Amino acid sequence: MTQVLLAVDFEYDLILFELLSEIDDVTIVARPADEVELLAHCRTGGADVVIIGRYFPGLDAEVVAAITASGAKVLGFGDDAHALEAVGISAVVATDADPTTMAAAIDDLRASTVVPPRPMSPPGPVGGAGMIITVWGTGSSPGRTLTAVNLADQASRQGKRSVVVDADTVSGMVASTLGLTEESSHLASLCRSQSDPAGRFGAHAVPHASIGESFHAVTGLTRPERWPEIRASVLEAVLKRLAKVYDVVIVDVSDRIDPDDELADPFYDRHCATRAALEAADIVLVLAAGEPIGLQRLVKLLGTPRAEAVREKMRLVITKVRPSAVGHPAETRISEVLDRFARITPDFILRDDRPTADAAMLAGHTLHEQNPRSVLVGDLAAMIDELLPGRRRSRRSVGGRDRRGAGRRGRPQKVRVSQGSGPQD
Repeated sequence: MTQVLLAVDFEYDLILFELLSEIDDVTIVARPADEVELLAHCRTGGADVVIIGRYFPGLDAEVVAAITASGAKVLGFGDDAHALEAVGISAVVATDADPTTMAAAIDDLRASTVVPPRPMSPPGPVGGAGMIITVWGTGSSPGRTLTAVNLADQASRQGKRSVVVDADTVSGMVASTLGLTEESSHLASLCRSQSDPAGRFGAHAVPHASIGESFHAVTGLTRPERWPEIRASVLEAVLKRLAKVYDVVIVDVSDRIDPDDELADPFYDRHCATRAALEAADIVLVLAAGEPIGLQRLVKLLGTPRAEAVREKMRLVITKVRPSAVGHPAETRISEVLDRFARITPDFILRDDRPTADAAMLAGHTLHEQNPRSVLVGDLAAMIDELLPGRRRSRRSVGGRDRRGAGRRGRPQKVRVSQGSGPQD
């Protein structure tokens, strides 16, 4: 007996009841209301086949993968096979099928072997044409958002089209850092549009705020409780598609990565966005504050399986470096501690400039707009020089100015304009 779950639109219920009632050895065990109830049925082993429609609540590639992982087979039902294929459903039956066609489709599906889909393009960079840089790190506020925002700003000043994405599902602060209103969530809009395979995804179709001509921001969730809107597989797809529009995609994420509840469903925890951003990244910047507590947390983080999983693309960044916290000379002291306890050397050192950072936050400016001569601005400019491929590192003075006089320009006119298509809520 083949046990079937019906996960289709209301208008298709009657059609399927009539079709399946005429097929021997097939029984309908449940009609779940949404993807949570659907996956609960699948994971108890209560279904052999799931018949699902395009507009079933919560349907996306991650849900289809979860159904398959439970051992159930997925059969699409509807007249939009291209939309179902976009989320990983290859077997589809049209609404005008007769009982014989439906029975044959179920039999073929049960006898089939699940194989990975053929790639649509040859292997290449994870993020497509652009580079995805995820800014992660320890707790104790090492300055993830400040670093992400100002790296994107520096990239745009070096001729790169850049965007900073706020994927922090715990406490997103990109909008506040840049002085933007939080009336809408660009990231939530992007995740919703990703589920529509017929939609176009060009430069003008990306909801964003324009900070400068080549510097855009995708704001995060307006409220932390909206985290279920950011699904891991959808976010990863959004970042990869953004990399086809921008030269540099810099993602700000929470420091938390594991589920709050060890027994929770991994497909439904608020920190799956962090894991997705790390998986999609070409480079992962691991930040830690250059102070005793920050360094201690870094040593513990580097010993976790999560950090080990991204070690190949990890770049270590020590922030807020100052002699008063660790002794003089600060860089030497920090290097000695990390070499002793973690056998690792920092890739980048960002010196502390609290007055400039505070003034920039208060005004909603980037660090360069607030004080182009800041030592922190110089460190960030040198950092983005090294991170971006094909860039020749510029020689900068201790004060952060380019010796060729690039720091003589005045502050650019700021534009804070939200753009893009579709609803943004």
